[in-house]
Order: sequence, then C-alpha cells, then structure tokens
Amino acid sequence: MAILTPTKQRPFINPIYGFDIETYDKNKKFYCASLYSEKPIQSWNYKHYIMFKDKQSLIDELKTKKFKSSTVSATNLGFDFFGTFYKKPESSKFKTLFRGSDLLNAFTFIENKNFTLDPKLTKRHKLTFVDTMNYARLGVEKLGKILKIPKLGKPACLGRLPKNVKEEKELLIYNIRDSEISCKALRFLYNSMYSLGASPKMTIASSSMSLFRNKYLKDTYFPHKSEILVDQLDAYFGGRCEAIGRGAIHDYYYYDFNSLYPSVMRDFRYPDPNTLRISKRRDTANIYQFEGISDVTVYCPYMDYPLLPIKYDKKLLFPTGTFRGKYTHIELRKAIEIGYIIKKVHKTMYYKETCTPFKEFVDDLYNLRKRYKSDKNPMEFVTKILLNSLYGKFGQKFLNRDNFVHVDTLSLDEIQDLDFIERVGDYYRIKKTTKPAGFSFPIWACYVTSYARLKLYDAIIQTRPIYYDTDSLITKQKLPISDELGKLKLEMKIDEGVIVRPKFYALKSKGQEYVKLKGLGKRITYKEFENLLDCPLAKYTKFMRFKEGVRRGIQPNLIVDTHKEFSLNDQKRSWKSDFMGWFQMSEPFNMIDSIPEHLIKKKQSIETFI
Repeated sequence: MAILTPTKQRPFINPIYGFDIETYDKNKKFYCASLYSEKPIQSWNYKHYIMFKDKQSLIDELKTKKFKSSTVSATNLGFDFFGTFYKKPESSKFKTLFRGSDLLNAFTFIENKNFTLDPKLTKRHKLTFVDTMNYARLGVEKLGKILKIPKLGKPACLGRLPKNVKEEKELLIYNIRDSEISCKALRFLYNSMYSLGASPKMTIASSSMSLFRNKYLKDTYFPHKSEILVDQLDAYFGGRCEAIGRGAIHDYYYYDFNSLYPSVMRDFRYPDPNTLRISKRRDTANIYQFEGISDVTVYCPYMDYPLLPIKYDKKLLFPTGTFRGKYTHIELRKAIEIGYIIKKVHKTMYYKETCTPFKEFVDDLYNLRKRYKSDKNPMEFVTKILLNSLYGKFGQKFLNRDNFVHVDTLSLDEIQDLDFIERVGDYYRIKKTTKPAGFSFPIWACYVTSYARLKLYDAIIQTRPIYYDTDSLITKQKLPISDELGKLKLEMKIDEGVIVRPKFYALKSKGQEYVKLKGLGKRITYKEFENLLDCPLAKYTKFMRFKEGVRRGIQPNLIVDTHKEFSLNDQKRSWKSDFMGWFQMSEPFNMIDSIPEHLIKKKQSIETFI
C-alpha cells in the first residue's frame, strides 16, 4: 500500500552528456550532431565534444560502454531524439514516456555494444534521454543566459546545407555550444535541487515532491480508496480566466499576485487526510463545521461575478442559475455568504481535523528566492519553479494515463493490462490506469486552487476588473502594491490595448507591446494582431508535432505550412452582440439544470420551427 511518508535524499551521480542535432530542407534531413561531455574523454582525443555527420555513427557511439548508467540531456528532446532515431531499427529498443506530444524521456540498456530492453539488466546498464524542458520551459538561449554561457548567433546556413567550409565550421561550432548548454543546464538544475534538499527526479513537479518529502514532511498520511480519489478529482478546477469587458481599452492597470499558489499554501489550513469521514447526511451541517468536499445542487441569483465554477463543453464557466457540482467547503461557505442557495446535498466527504503541511516549505523557499534575487544568483529561478510545482502533484491523474510506445516494446501481458490501445504508424497510443501514488491526495490540490480562486475573487469584488486570469487582473483602479508573498504588484500601466476573449488580447505600455494569443504557433506584433481582427486567419509555418506526424507517416518536427482561423467570439460569458471592436460588457451565463439557458432556448426554437 502506497503511503505518503518522509523520504531520504539521494544524489544524482550519473554522468551527463549534452545532445543536439542540426537539420536542413525543412527538417527533413539530418546534417550533423554533437555530444558534449562534462569531462574530456580519451576516445574523443581528450575533448569535451565529438561531432557526427551521419545518424548511424552517432547511434553506434551511444552504444559504447561509456554511456552505460548515463543521462543524455537535450533541450526540446523530441526534436533531437526523433531527428536521430525515427524509422531507425534502434527506435524499437527504447521505452518512451510522453506528456501530450512532448517526449519527457526515453531509455534503453546497453549490452555488448547494442541497445536492448532485456528486463534482466540493471540500472548500471541504463542509458536515459531527458529533456531540460521537463524542469524549465526555457529554450537554449535563456538557459545560456542563466548559466552565463551565451548561445551563439544563428549561422548563415541554419536550415540549409553549408555552401563552403566557413559556413560549415560556423554551423558546427553553433551546434556544439547548444549541446554544451543543454549538458551544463541539466547539471546546474540537478545540483541546485540537490543543494536545496531534493532528489532530482524526471520532472520539476516530481523533484519538488521529493524536496517536500525529504525535508518538510513531518507526518505519515495514509491513502484513500481509488473511488474517493476519483470523486475528489471532480472538484479539482484550474485557474479562473474570464473577459468581463472586451474591445478597445485605454489607461488601465495590470496587476498580478506575488506567487499566488505558494501564498495560499502557506497562509491557510488544509484537511488532514488521516481524518476522512463519509457522511450520509443530506444537510449542510458538515459543510459549515468541517473542511471537505460536497456534491451539491446550488442556485445562484444574478450577480456580475459568480463564484462557483462548472465544467461544461470542456470550458470552465462561472454561471448563475441552477447547476450541480462538487466543491470544497471553503468555496461553498463563501457561496452561501454571497447569496447562493444549496438546494440539495448529494454526498459529503469531510475531515475531522486540519493541518498546515506546506508552511515551512513555502517560507524557506520564498525567503531563499528573495535572497538569491537580490544577489542576482541563478538559484532564484530554481527556487521559483520548485515553489510553483508542488501542489499539482497531489492531484496527479492515474486513470487512463496517455502515452505513445513503439510497437515492438509491448509484451502480450502488458497489452492485456491496457484500458485502450490504437496503432499509429510504428507506435501504439495507449491508455493505462495505474495505482494511485502515495502522494495522491487530490483534497490538497483542490484546496490550493480553491483558496487561490477565493483570493482572486476578493480582489475581483474590490476592483471590478474587465479581465482576469488565474493570478492577475486588469482594472481601472490604482491599488496599493507590495513585494510580499501573496500581495498584488503592478505588472504594467496599460496605455492602450484590445481585449477579445480569454487569453486573446494585445496591450501597449511605455512603447512596449504585449500580445497574448493562445493557439498560434508564433509570436506576432500589435499591428499583426490588429490585422487579425479584420481577417481572423493566420498563416504560418510550424513544427509537425509527434502525434500528428506519426498519424500521417511524416517525420516529427518537419516544418510545414499551415493556417488557423480564430473565432473572435467568447463562449465563457454572454454578450449582446458579436465582437465589434468597441468596448462591450458581458453577463454570466444562466444555467437551468446544469445546461446554459441560451442553449435550451435555441433547442426549443429549432423544435418549434420544425
């Protein structure tokens, strides 16, 4: 039985190599690659690096014994790994782990100058590929700035064949520097995490969990049954993002909270998992008396800013009217306070005691972060990402976990244990339900996000913003600011801008442009954004993502021409007309039996017409 208990720190002692490839002809063809070692290697003429002009020589080098018990680091691993191994026989000798289309890691074993997945071999034979983006979503250039190893300027022949020796030399030096940065970035991240008390793991979230368990977890917590965890995950909502007003704006203020999630982890109490009770009562007594989660049907009277969310059509809505959902008791008590009526309690899970498991964790890391920031120490970045990565781990999914694996890596027994399997080119897309981890306590993840939404809600009621997103808001009001944990800071004074819908806006401040456009695979200027409002069709080139590539039989990361048409209309709030460009205000949707009223009326109108 998996139990959440304190753990002992373990160092990461394996050697690390950096890895990078260069391609040409829209990434169709491999041109060169380099491996970078932390120490000079005899077989590399006592150099830190070695270059390769063809894939097979690179693959054969990786099969040598020096790479046993080693980690190969790349930035954007999927590009370099599949640019080397895609359609090669050796690709069938790697176990892969994906998150969406992102390759988190791939591993194999080395034996007799060959790759193998022989289960009899141990970790001292293991070769692992890891993406630096598992820890920091930064490209090579930004990693280089942190390490004070600047990325070199783009070679003249980048993306095409060199025309002469000078161009080739420039490309090779550029490639080696990228391998060096990937190598040293992973070592810096691992050493930094270890110095803070973590045991470096596969992702920043798992590394943050190891830090919490190694150094800050004082008690032992026993697991809930899987069905209880599934119930609680239904009450796990993300950040709140809505456009209350849209169109052209002038002279507004953009604020955000200093580390919103860590602040609520430190400042509030959380249910003690060891004191869980399931109530058969159908009244609100336990909601008022204890912390927990209840499945309820509620009625919300009209208000500009409703409190409780509901998932509808893959969107997080904050409606009025009558609807059913599962909510934390802190949100339900606040809802009752502002006018909600609980019409029926269907089920309640409550906890007899509370605890403060995160206070020391947050205090230590935040104080260190402030000190590192004042000293301009790159460790400031590491403390920041560790602080923000812990809470979500308690709500980690264990049902139908998605992955892609090569068809030759699955045994018959493994196939029989799967929930879903689909052949996609040389890979299977699989879904598998795993046993909940010892740290699987969705109640904590639910409470962190609930506390955060409540803190944002208090600011919303105070400032009447026209836009907000998770930990930020845009308002006309000038507010007091502070650099203290959990307090608002002024991000910018907006001179002018255009808000279209959630995560779709452009702002100007002191001559600087800030454009947010979710779903577009490139950056655009303010002028290009304005053009998009007249013709919401964007044409651009993109890298072929892994899923799409294997489905179409095309090498992943191929550069392809594409386009995307954007809708200017918001489907999270009710607007009196389509987007016109001038300023408009919205209203929340009204729900009738958990269905938006306007959809019910639309259906009735169609039926009447028929």
